[in-house]
Amino acid sequence: MITMFGRSVRAMRRALGVLLSSAVASLALSAQPMATSPFQPAVPRLSSPQFADSVAAAGDTARAIAILDSVVRADKRNAAAWHQLGRLQWNMARSARDPNYMKDQKKIRLLIAADSALRLAAQLAPDSARFHLDLSRFNIESGVSTTRFASRGQASDGYDAAKRTGDRLRFADAADMMGMGAWRLYEGVANRALSSDQRKVQLGSANNWDRSQARDYIDSFAKKIEPPTGTVDYEKALAFFQESVGADSTSLRYSRHLFMAYAERNRWDDMGRTAGTRARQFPLDYQAQLALGLAQHRRGDETAARLAFDSAFVLMDDVESARLTRFTRILRPNPGKALQGTGGDSLGYSTLPAAQQRGLEAMYWVMSDPLALTTENEHRLEFLARVVYADFRWTVDELNLRGADSDRGDIHVRYGPPDYEVNIPGSTTNPDGGNVLTWSYRNGLTFFFDSPPGFSNARIAFADRDYVERIKNSVPVSWSNVLATRALDTIPLRIARFRSGADSSDAVIVALVPIDSLVATSGLDRAPVDLEVRIFDQFVKVRGLEVEQSTFATNSANDPLDRVWTRRLGPGINVVRVEALQADSKRGARAMARLTPAVNVGFGMSDVLLGSKPELRSGVTTPSQWRDVAMTPNVGSIAQGTSLGLLWEMYDLVPRDGMTKYRVAITVEREDRKGAIGFAVRVLDNVGRAVGRTQQQSRDRFTISFDRQGSALPVLVEYLSLDMTQAPTGGYRLQVEVTDLSNQKKTARNTEFRIR
Repeated sequence: MITMFGRSVRAMRRALGVLLSSAVASLALSAQPMATSPFQPAVPRLSSPQFADSVAAAGDTARAIAILDSVVRADKRNAAAWHQLGRLQWNMARSARDPNYMKDQKKIRLLIAADSALRLAAQLAPDSARFHLDLSRFNIESGVSTTRFASRGQASDGYDAAKRTGDRLRFADAADMMGMGAWRLYEGVANRALSSDQRKVQLGSANNWDRSQARDYIDSFAKKIEPPTGTVDYEKALAFFQESVGADSTSLRYSRHLFMAYAERNRWDDMGRTAGTRARQFPLDYQAQLALGLAQHRRGDETAARLAFDSAFVLMDDVESARLTRFTRILRPNPGKALQGTGGDSLGYSTLPAAQQRGLEAMYWVMSDPLALTTENEHRLEFLARVVYADFRWTVDELNLRGADSDRGDIHVRYGPPDYEVNIPGSTTNPDGGNVLTWSYRNGLTFFFDSPPGFSNARIAFADRDYVERIKNSVPVSWSNVLATRALDTIPLRIARFRSGADSSDAVIVALVPIDSLVATSGLDRAPVDLEVRIFDQFVKVRGLEVEQSTFATNSANDPLDRVWTRRLGPGINVVRVEALQADSKRGARAMARLTPAVNVGFGMSDVLLGSKPELRSGVTTPSQWRDVAMTPNVGSIAQGTSLGLLWEMYDLVPRDGMTKYRVAITVEREDRKGAIGFAVRVLDNVGRAVGRTQQQSRDRFTISFDRQGSALPVLVEYLSLDMTQAPTGGYRLQVEVTDLSNQKKTARNTEFRIR
């Protein structure tokens, strides 16, 4: 393919030389009217670039080219006609222009002719900035790096011409193109690394390495130059962009390039100031609002960021809004067996009805919000900031490529700004051309992009694409760079559900709030802590909300706070969030659980509630529901040397002779079996007597079973204690299995607990 491309280029250059020689020779002759054949109609009197424009606008490009060809044959120094002829030929062949290989000979001839015409127009009218700039744009789209680099000189000619003639709008255009020329140089030299022994990054099955060690491998032979390279070209580009916007502040493209330069060096104050000025100057400029939202978010003002982003989406059309906020940007590309049919991947999501898509997206952002106690959804704002940054930073107008849809944009939206970036000479496919751009993250992810010379574009290395797809399927998105996420503690949480009707359940929600970590850095003598429990239904509507505030001393150790709530849950999926926030230190803690729909009819059992020793409440002889038993619930963490209380309900056992008979089997298994000692366990009734037969399956696994019988009630309640006073610290798995002895049906619940 490369060889054929090389032949095409050489053929184009030979033909171009012939055309240029012919054209220059023709210019040396005096312009004589061409003889008209009696069988060939004369050129219409209205033949002119303007007339050709109207013909082309009507859709007859071939006729327009013929008219212009006649004009330049009659007047070889008609620069406007040469320019218009070149543009039409360029547009006709643009769709076939390929940096690797072109096989359409007709389109190749059109591009050669366009090159000649545009060059002649610029030579004939040296004061026309437009002609120089169009020639520069034509060459930027070339697949040959030397031609792309040459476009900078033509942009410079246009810049000088606009300055000479005082054409302010063309000057702005030329300054922007000069800025992009400097920017392409910057892309190639920024963040360079010096490699030892001319070593390159090589990817592939024959010479690959452990990808978890990719960053170490790069560091072993490529040392990043400090301070980072590229500053001179960056400053030149920035100056041109500022000059361009100063000359024509109405252009969205010029201001986008200025925002691109500010974003690259994290100059958020400059971006915010410029975007704010533009937003006031042009109230309908949604791009300025996007830039303002990005700058405010990166400066930590989340409320201002949300307001700016909201304003931007009100101003833009639905198509652009849908493109920027496309939810599949952070989904897995492929479902895998576990996600098939759930809509949790791009393919499955695209097949869902629109209403269900909106529901899944809304559910994700509600659940992803680091803290509902804060006024903003920091993850949602981070997503918008990443998309906006990518669009500013990597949009390539000449390729009709939006930055968020580019390879770098895709990785940036999913994982955020890289923690380490370095540019190593020599691409993975061509050691003598281009660069390998390396991005590395603290979580161990590393990505390689091949960057061609002379153009601001980069693609995931070809030999690495399968690996990158696997990464996106296993880790579709990460919010680890969000401060609210990094400052977030975990709240241990346990939820036990008991039937309360055919379509509802009573949930006992137990949380252990880490008070000391929340208040220790507040700087106050006594620090207030907000505590909230919030329940969402399957339609992302809040079905339960309880908020409280307590104050704690900060000069002493505060034990974790046990909190218990009992809430009624409806049918379908329910999501429970428990949060705590110390607003002064901005320290937060969170727990979240997604509860799948419960089966509330027929034979079954509730979840197992863990806690202190259970006892019947005063006045109760035979419990008919879990509330008849007094027990202090906990999250499944007990001190060594104490017992663990168990409480559960059983439903719809089949009576025989007016009685229900069932068997209970309790299995306790130690998670870490590498300990030097095993453990012993006993099951105690409410008066402390051991019950059941013990079957020791190993030194780290016990099963105790016993039979029960009782009255034929729709709900039976069991409450016991596990005596593990001699057990070592660590984690344990617990299974409670119930067998209805009338029909041998079984049901079980599994959970975990820890001895500390």
